[in-house]
Amino acid sequence: MLLAVAMTAASCSGFLDEKSNPNYLTPDSFWHSEADINKGLTAAYSALQPARYWAATVDRFLVTDNMRSDEVVYRPDVAEWIQIATFTNDLTNYVTDDEWKNLYSGINYCNQCVSNIPGIEGLDQTVLNRSLSEARFLRAYYYFRLLRNFGERIPLFTKQIEGLEEEYFPPQSAPGVIKGFIEQELSEVQEYLPESWEAANAGRATRYAAQGVLAQYYMFTNQLPKAEVELKKIISSGRFGLLENYGDLFDGLHKNSRESIFEIQFCGNREGGKREHNQMAEHLSPGDLDGGYEEAYPSNWLFETLKKDITTDGKYSPRVYATILFNDPDTRYFLLPEGAAWTDYLPAESIYWHKFNTWDPSLSSDWYYSAFNIPVLRYADVLLMYAECLNDAGNQEEAVRYINMVRQRAHVPPLEGGMSKAQVLRHLQDVERPCELAFEGIRWYDLIRWGIVADALKEHGKLHVENFIPSKHTLYPIPHKEFLLNPEWEQNPNFAK
Repeated sequence: MLLAVAMTAASCSGFLDEKSNPNYLTPDSFWHSEADINKGLTAAYSALQPARYWAATVDRFLVTDNMRSDEVVYRPDVAEWIQIATFTNDLTNYVTDDEWKNLYSGINYCNQCVSNIPGIEGLDQTVLNRSLSEARFLRAYYYFRLLRNFGERIPLFTKQIEGLEEEYFPPQSAPGVIKGFIEQELSEVQEYLPESWEAANAGRATRYAAQGVLAQYYMFTNQLPKAEVELKKIISSGRFGLLENYGDLFDGLHKNSRESIFEIQFCGNREGGKREHNQMAEHLSPGDLDGGYEEAYPSNWLFETLKKDITTDGKYSPRVYATILFNDPDTRYFLLPEGAAWTDYLPAESIYWHKFNTWDPSLSSDWYYSAFNIPVLRYADVLLMYAECLNDAGNQEEAVRYINMVRQRAHVPPLEGGMSKAQVLRHLQDVERPCELAFEGIRWYDLIRWGIVADALKEHGKLHVENFIPSKHTLYPIPHKEFLLNPEWEQNPNFAK
């Protein structure tokens, strides 16, 4: 664990002097070597993997990123999850409160790196530039998550916390400040981040991860010409491609593959109290099979959409089987005994998530300790975003060509030429992106950037859509605790303080 922030009150001066206490870490006593840099960066990376308490990974990857979308149906269980899924959440919801705290903790760790790494004597310039760029990339990514979920009126911290009084009462950022910071950071770090890492360091930030997240930012803020430039860099590098088998992306046996641009690492290590696992499979698997929680299901709209994803030989595509478990002779699932009929264990019409609901005994001792990675960006999404940019620029034929690259891997027929701009966009919105990227924490943010959240939720039968208020529920409220110290802050629209 990285050093804690020293916040010593004046009344304690001369009693316990942390600077002279050999048992107390300070910036001066900690930052001395490249090994210390790696420890600091490990802390900075840790906020990617919220596993500090039971189901923390589920709070982020299932609830925060997916539960609001038209792809997901909730099971009525955890009150705070139901509130988010039904648009009845308020500023005391623990899920959004923890997301806020986790991201700002990560930003704090990044800022400690940025403030202290340059002061290490004798450090190789390449290591210095690379390490600072890793910390800055992570910090920008955390601010991007905050921007998408909490908006622009959030505080911006760019240096180590020193315990000064004004740091307890930071101003909210003016419109444009957070956006400008994210864009600048992700642009500048590309020069110093490596193109790749050796296998032992897989998952660390690369130049292409920075380009990809910057492209995601540009897509989210409707700056498609700029996104096209960043996506083209990734495509032109020739370093990435699609895996042959779609299901390999989610089985945990093909981590950090050639399709991966950036993904959250879970190795499954539980030694000494470590929590290097996630609990997604445990929360998605059927209750009738070894006691899974089945906290969320695929929506009927998504299932019907996927059932139209038919291969050239008339079968359901690999995307169907890798995404959803359902009553079909070709369904395979690790908890369903080989040769057993679906109805021997499960209701005939039931459907469950298969994506992020897999296990292999080589990865962890028990199936409910999942050790597959969670993708942030993969090459298929790069191709589809690039197609969207081309379409927006009026190049429909080239856009269709890139969409067909993704469809070819799924063995579904290629789109034909002659589609209009509106038709290509609608296909991406209603077919290709849902079929390819379902349940990967992308759909909700896509709906926001397209400006079609309310229409999509209504058209696709989202439960309790009547509660959704467009001017309110595209953001989470800033947590209540923040207003106890900063009562003059503005809350996000239509939420109380």
